[in-house]
Amino acid sequence: MRKRRVRAALLSVAILGLLPLSAAAAPAAAAPQRAPVGEARIVIHQGTSTGGRVIAAATLYCFPTGGTHPRPYSACRALARAGGDIGALESVRRPCPMVYRPVTVVAKSFWRGSASFVVRGYSNLCTAVADSGGVFDLSRRTYG
Repeated sequence: MRKRRVRAALLSVAILGLLPLSAAAAPAAAAPQRAPVGEARIVIHQGTSTGGRVIAAATLYCFPTGGTHPRPYSACRALARAGGDIGALESVRRPCPMVYRPVTVVAKSFWRGSASFVVRGYSNLCTAVADSGGVFDLSRRTYG
């Protein structure tokens, strides 16, 4: 009989001891996440128009970084240098083959309340990646 009372008392103390922890944890779990500073949606079409087959598409969120872009950190840095303006991305020097495989890139971004939209044609995917500072690089492979 005494053992039951001791167990019941210990169980009560244990339960009461856990209540403040669970009550404190609940608001932390419900805290809203910070909205991104900027975001971009990029779609790459095969050919010379937006009517071509979609060969790649990605969403990019910046600060906090995320989305489906394969290299979100470097893409967000490049987009931040351009002030979030997709049309003002700095090109990078990079050797590209002189092969004509045209692509058309459709990209829109929202950055600190401002929007930008671009539709551009390129002779091949390599030149699109170089012209965008790597933001349009949606390939899953890495370059050495």
